[in-house]
Amino acid sequence: MTRVSTFQQSQTLLQDMLANQLRANDAQRQVNTGHVAEFYKDIFQDTASLNGAKSLLSRLEQHKANDGRIQAGLFSFDAALGGMEQAGTDIKEAVMGAINASSAQGFDAAIEGAFDAALSFLNSQTSEGYLFSGSLKDTAPINITAMSDLLTALEPPTDIFANNSLKTTVRIDENRSLEIGILADDVGLEIMTAIQRIALWQNGTLPTTAPIPVGPAGPVSTPLTPEDQAFLTGEIANLENLIKNISEIRGANGLNLKTVEETVISLDTQIDQSEIFISNIEDVDAAEAITNLNQRNFALEASYNVLSQVNRLSLLNFL
Repeated sequence: MTRVSTFQQSQTLLQDMLANQLRANDAQRQVNTGHVAEFYKDIFQDTASLNGAKSLLSRLEQHKANDGRIQAGLFSFDAALGGMEQAGTDIKEAVMGAINASSAQGFDAAIEGAFDAALSFLNSQTSEGYLFSGSLKDTAPINITAMSDLLTALEPPTDIFANNSLKTTVRIDENRSLEIGILADDVGLEIMTAIQRIALWQNGTLPTTAPIPVGPAGPVSTPLTPEDQAFLTGEIANLENLIKNISEIRGANGLNLKTVEETVISLDTQIDQSEIFISNIEDVDAAEAITNLNQRNFALEASYNVLSQVNRLSLLNFL
């Protein structure tokens, strides 16, 4: 006689159905969230690597954000230095024009314009404060407002500079720091000295900074006197030198800008790689997750059907 019993079989099928429900729910969660697991305990073997990668990603993104602000500051430096270089060139052209034409016409206006431009660029500001003030971001680095103020300043006019000596140093990535600060007296003393010498000459006073000219002093007249001619000719070498020095400072700033731009490109690559690494641990492949969900739903549906059929069995089926 054959023994008919469905209890044990039903329990086995019920357990299998419950397991399929859990797998289907897990697959549904993965599709909905896009994540492999809800809790770190479910990916405990990758937790250390995941935390390390996320920490690195956060630092890389912060470096990139900082580098964006650094780039903006370097662009501001470049614009100001370009303006300073042009102001020096304008002074040289005014001097050479007066020599060539033996005329003082327009000379004072040209020098005054160059002074105003240089003063404006040296007192340039950004959202973070004055560019050339060192760490004194709230203090204008030049404390005079008119070219006539140079007549009472020291020679050379070191007392007109209010910046301190602290240059900005920034960290641009995980391993490198860069000094990007430029001080007003480093870039502006020569041009302010050149303007002061001309202002003194035009005021009838011999400048005491080198080269000391032979008097009597000006002002420059039309036609130029031999003394005017000799004084202005002697200024050309100083003017060419200060233009060259400003150009070199601008070149060093440009090199810093290039370094930061290349660093940002490198950071973008590192950020992409970190995000891929994190995604490989945390995220599911969408197509694979949907396929798994369909398969597990199919398995769950099959469990329901089998369990339903077993529950409908009775001795009557065998009588």
